[in-house]
Amino acid sequence: MFTCSRCGTAVTLDLKETGYRPDRKPPGRVDVHADAPQLIPRGRFAVDPEPFGPPFVPVPGNDRLLAYNGPRRTIVVNVDDLIALAPHPERDGMGGCCGLDPHYGPNLVCEACGQEIATEANDCGMVWHWVRLFPGAVLGAPPFEPGWPGR
Repeated sequence: MFTCSRCGTAVTLDLKETGYRPDRKPPGRVDVHADAPQLIPRGRFAVDPEPFGPPFVPVPGNDRLLAYNGPRRTIVVNVDDLIALAPHPERDGMGGCCGLDPHYGPNLVCEACGQEIATEANDCGMVWHWVRLFPGAVLGAPPFEPGWPGR
């Protein structure tokens, strides 16, 4: 179980760790009109060691491309394992044409205290549907990376 680091409210159900596999192939074809499958199975979480989210930095050798430079070790969970999270009041609806785009920063907050907790991605045409908890915003997580904007 992960809890809000500010107020202690539980924000996920009890979860067990699983390995993070960003190269995992989705089952079947991606249909832009259908919901994407969940990247992480229900009841599990995975830690992504790579940077995620803004700020963005130029890709070395190609200044026309940008790469994530946000916190490392975000916790990837299944949307069905979330509790006590609400849409970000300033970012609700921001992003993609049919759903949430992960490129604008946290879009879910703790219902109890309003702290930015996570980013959900579920826009049309996405290969996977996932939620990433920010390690500095939750307890019960691996140690957070200093410098996360919410800490």
